[in-house]
Amino acid sequence: MINKILVAIDGSEHAWKALDLATELAKAHQAKLVVLHVVHYEPVPEALRTFAAVEGLPAEEEAARFRYGRTLGDKLTREAEARVHAAGLAELETHTAEGRPATVIVETAKAEQADMIVMGSRGVSEPHALILGSVSHKVAHLAPCTCVTVK
Repeated sequence: MINKILVAIDGSEHAWKALDLATELAKAHQAKLVVLHVVHYEPVPEALRTFAAVEGLPAEEEAARFRYGRTLGDKLTREAEARVHAAGLAELETHTAEGRPATVIVETAKAEQADMIVMGSRGVSEPHALILGSVSHKVAHLAPCTCVTVK
C-alpha cells in the first residue's frame, strides 16, 4: 500500500517528469505527496574560513550563493505546488532543505515515513557528479523504501 510519496525536484526536465509521475501515482493510490528541493550546501571547513580571513577574501560570496539557492528552491516548490494542484491533487506538502542532496532526500524519506521516492534520473548537478555518482543512484542505494527514477 502506498500512503506517502516523496518526490525530489531540482528544476531539471527529468525532475518535472518525476513530479508528474508522482502526482499520478498519488492520485491513483490516494496517497499524500511530499515535494522536496534540496539546496546543495556544504559548510566551508573552519581552517579554510580562517585562511580566507587572513588573506582578506570575502565570505559574502558563499552566503550570497546559499541565499540564491534557497530562493530558487522556494520558487521551484511553489511551481511544483501549482502543477500538482492543477493536476487535481490536494494532498500535498512542500519542503526546501539544505545539505547534501542524496543524504537529505534519504533522511526526509525516513522522517516522513515515505513508501516511495520518485526522482529524475539526471538533474542539474555539476559535472563532477558523473565521476562521483549521481544523486539518484545514491538515493536508490540508501533509500529505506521503493525508489523510482524517471527519464
